[in-house]
Amino acid sequence: MFDSERPQVYEEVYAGLVARLATADLKAPAMGLGLAQQDGAARVPLLGRDYLVDRAGVRAADGAPAAFTHRIVLAYYLLHGGRGEPAGRFVPYRELPGGADFARNMAITVEGRLAGAFSGRLGQLEAACQALGGARTATEARVDLAIAFTALPGLPLMVTFNDADEDFPAEAKLFYDLTAPNFLDLECLAVLGLILVLELEAAGA
Repeated sequence: MFDSERPQVYEEVYAGLVARLATADLKAPAMGLGLAQQDGAARVPLLGRDYLVDRAGVRAADGAPAAFTHRIVLAYYLLHGGRGEPAGRFVPYRELPGGADFARNMAITVEGRLAGAFSGRLGQLEAACQALGGARTATEARVDLAIAFTALPGLPLMVTFNDADEDFPAEAKLFYDLTAPNFLDLECLAVLGLILVLELEAAGA
């Protein structure tokens, strides 16, 4: 998973992706993903905010700065050019092919961070989820809150949350549609989970 203490390394990763974008045919994957075009760029919605991806790289459609995490994930998303419909079945990261190797890190960096940020703040979490386009969804698990998001076109996520009580600390779980690896590799899927948490923290501040 991307280490925010070494951003220069990932700026180099992004520079390599921009070099690939510069020579790639992006029209076909953009069409396959159902993306709109704007001034020759693919317009990609990511958790309620639009980004433009073209041969020059990735930028926020509103002109504001875009974090390197967002830029790298969106560049991969277009270069990979995934297709297909969501399976409608959510699974934890560890059940994705190869996901068990990173599951421990995900539990700490993503799920643990989300639980800590919103412990005792269930209402604020739901409001933050709604601000990012999330909506309550049904789940068989007994939880205080279950929210589904369309993180990227074709790539839904689900978060479940149980708030802290006198016996247990708050607990958050992140789930991916079974088809998520069709659209991003495992590391980018992990970072997509981190992006969701960062955006929720910002929306719930």
